[in-house]
Amino acid sequence: MKYDRLTRIFHILVALGVVTQMLTSLVMVAPKPGRTPNEWFETHETVGLSLLAVLSLYWLWIVARTALRGEANRLFPWFSRQRRADLWADMGATMREVRHGRLPNDDRPRPLPAAVQGAGLSLALVLAATGSAMALGMAPDGAMSAPLHAIKEVHETLASLMWVYLAVHPPLGLLHQLAGHRSLNRMFTLR
Repeated sequence: MKYDRLTRIFHILVALGVVTQMLTSLVMVAPKPGRTPNEWFETHETVGLSLLAVLSLYWLWIVARTALRGEANRLFPWFSRQRRADLWADMGATMREVRHGRLPNDDRPRPLPAAVQGAGLSLALVLAATGSAMALGMAPDGAMSAPLHAIKEVHETLASLMWVYLAVHPPLGLLHQLAGHRSLNRMFTLR
């Protein structure tokens, strides 16, 4: 599949931002009453706020691109019976290919990769939004209101899902590249 230049730029920015966020989350010290944050926490906040802006612009581009092409958005098959059926059929076809020791490779847009991408972008957006709410709503000493604490719990729970996403999505892209599908070239080349 071919990607337009702006999509590739957004993908690179989101990938760098998400990886930075996940890595800084491992070493940051968050403020709490009686405990001061470290520089990694400040980096996490700053990158998170920037990532929310990038993801918001990316989503606007996705909506605009979808409208311009006159196509139903494949990133969200969940709200259409036909797109769900297409997704299940593509999952079956993918499993048949894998059982024969192959990875699916064609230039047509496929429902499974699109749904995975939509899930990852949705997860990243919710993480960036909940993290930004905490960054803007938390007291300097780390004190939080009850609603903000609930947002923090959502943020931390979804962060675990992002680790799962990162354990699956990039390695599959690498496997496709190694299989000769040039998927990384198509996504990360800005020419």
